[in-house]
Amino acid sequence: MKRIIASLTVLLMLTIVTPVVAANMDFSGQVGTEVTYGQDFSGLYDFSLSASVGQNIKAGMSFGSLDDQPFPWTDNFGIKGLWLEAKGALVPGTPEFVTRIGSLNNTYSDFIAKSIKTQGISINQLNMGPVTLGGYYGLNTGSTLNRGAYLKVAPVEGIEAQGTIVKANEELSYAVEATVRPLEQAEITGAYAAVDQVAQAYRVNASLDVLEGIQVRAGYQDIPTEFAPAHINTDPDVIAKGTGFTAGATVNRFGFEVKGDYADYNKTIDYSVARNLTLAGLDLNAKLEGDFNVETSDVGELEASVAYNAPNGLELAVGYDLINNQPSITAGMSLQF
Repeated sequence: MKRIIASLTVLLMLTIVTPVVAANMDFSGQVGTEVTYGQDFSGLYDFSLSASVGQNIKAGMSFGSLDDQPFPWTDNFGIKGLWLEAKGALVPGTPEFVTRIGSLNNTYSDFIAKSIKTQGISINQLNMGPVTLGGYYGLNTGSTLNRGAYLKVAPVEGIEAQGTIVKANEELSYAVEATVRPLEQAEITGAYAAVDQVAQAYRVNASLDVLEGIQVRAGYQDIPTEFAPAHINTDPDVIAKGTGFTAGATVNRFGFEVKGDYADYNKTIDYSVARNLTLAGLDLNAKLEGDFNVETSDVGELEASVAYNAPNGLELAVGYDLINNQPSITAGMSLQF
């Protein structure tokens, strides 16, 4: 794989410095940084650049901090990704698809295939009528081998289904997910996932917009703690372990957004109240959010925050943890070109 990376680097540099080719290239990229102060200072910075030659070939690279670093920042800066991408058919007259070689970052399913970062080759967006195919093969030698694929079907309007399979080293996991929209105001989602010979999980959720600005939700899940695929989404707001029903509602009225969700598997209510307001000519977003355990009457989290997006691109947020009496300040800036 080192030879592939070296070859990609040379190819990218030659492409950029060749005047004839560079004159026909379309460059785009993003620069971003974020600094947070809570109990201490920490931050991230990132830079990415891609170059298109015509409509079907792209080369890209990204580098920056490899993880969130405490202040003062030390040298932890490196190349995070380097790739070539082409769009087109393998044989004339057959469907087109996107081929990528180099650094991959694939997300097919929150249950088993979230943000899979590896080096290798992938194909995506292979469309054949109502069916879409894709997959990847990791080429990292001497470490965990990753490979996976997905098949998405949309037979009629309002119905979508996808099957995903991933093998990380010797762990085989698979998932089947579906979304049904019987009405414009209603949506039902379901998912079943399993790690072969280890554990399985499923979840069903439904939402209904009963009136303008009012939505109600209900669901049931069985996601045991032993269900832990190599590439599961670890964000508890997306996938929370536990077995039981859920219920919630969101109300948007008079400029306020009030949201509450109850999870029976941990007897906890998550809630938030947010409002956009203008103060001294500044557009601010104020929010109060927290959680409450109905069995123990414990307040696990309660935080107030105010966020502001400045015209110069600076994103500033000030918060206060009312449980731990801890203030926090986050400042970030991003530039896209």
